[in-house]
Amino acid sequence: MNLSQASLRDLELHANIVQAVVPMVLEASEVRDLSAEIAVVYQAQVNAAARGLGRAEREANADTFPIALDRPPPTRLHFIYDADETRLALECRDAVEAAKVFRLWREQRIAAVDLDYIRSRVRGSLSEIVAAVLWQLGAIKVSLGDLRPLFTVDEGRNRSPIYIDVRSLPNYPIASDFMVSQAALLLRPVAFDAVCGIEAGSIALAAQLAQKLAKPMFFARRERKFPEAPLLEGIRPHELFRKRVVLVDDTLVKGWTKERVIREIRAQGGIIDTCFVIFDRQQEDRTSLEEMGVKLLALTDRQSALSPAIPREITLLTDQEFREVEDYFRDPAAWHRHKGLEYHELTGNSETLPLFPEGQKWG
Repeated sequence: MNLSQASLRDLELHANIVQAVVPMVLEASEVRDLSAEIAVVYQAQVNAAARGLGRAEREANADTFPIALDRPPPTRLHFIYDADETRLALECRDAVEAAKVFRLWREQRIAAVDLDYIRSRVRGSLSEIVAAVLWQLGAIKVSLGDLRPLFTVDEGRNRSPIYIDVRSLPNYPIASDFMVSQAALLLRPVAFDAVCGIEAGSIALAAQLAQKLAKPMFFARRERKFPEAPLLEGIRPHELFRKRVVLVDDTLVKGWTKERVIREIRAQGGIIDTCFVIFDRQQEDRTSLEEMGVKLLALTDRQSALSPAIPREITLLTDQEFREVEDYFRDPAAWHRHKGLEYHELTGNSETLPLFPEGQKWG
């Protein structure tokens, strides 16, 4: 067994100790393989002074492996065996190392939504509960740029320490049903005839929402790879004429793609004045949609995701990560300068940016 196979749960960070649970009793060979890989990852990404894994120190229901360092004391890896699970703890030299290990192990946790757990701990609005579900599933991702690259946003022009990825939502039926049901309630007062998703991230979401509301659904391609491929897939031009369309997407960053889809749908005679997203990053992108006469509806947003109503045992954010994300949203340009990164002022008009390569229009 290695880290990619060991799904962890009950992840905790206490000073210089990281703890988690492997929900099974590990065999001796699995313990050996897992401890060896943890030592390798620790040396490669946490402490280059590590010199390898020592011999196990046996106790009645535990094994302790020392990871030798240039100067004592060593880092200690503990396996504690219970009736139906194995508790795992890494005792690091200091809190800085432990925070790195915690962030690495966070990627290996079991992704399972627990709405009862969230409702019992989040004393906030529906928006905050939705954000808590996204945190619990790992759909909100954070990087400091040391253990994994920073994320690209604004169509690849700038960087960000936070990224929202809801593409795996259909893989978690409980969470997916909850999100779609709440979205359907939000859209109930809106008069519309069809739902349009955008390739590829929001196609599943748009399809689920359309089925829930008993509405037709189609999607917009990002590019035409073959001459015969329609750029609006799933609807004929005469079916779109004078139909009211709700545009559905997963997140709102800069909004340019949405603006271009809106312009093209209108060019074909469709009527569109509502856009729905699961997550609004709140980076002043509502303005451009409002100028086009389109109202934005969002299930949750950045303010809710960083709300003190969501406890850290749900977000699993370290203090350093929380400060980093706050600094970024406070002033993205200053954050880029501090990181030594080039920042691109995105003030261009979306009308100058074709939705499809070489300015292709709808077929």
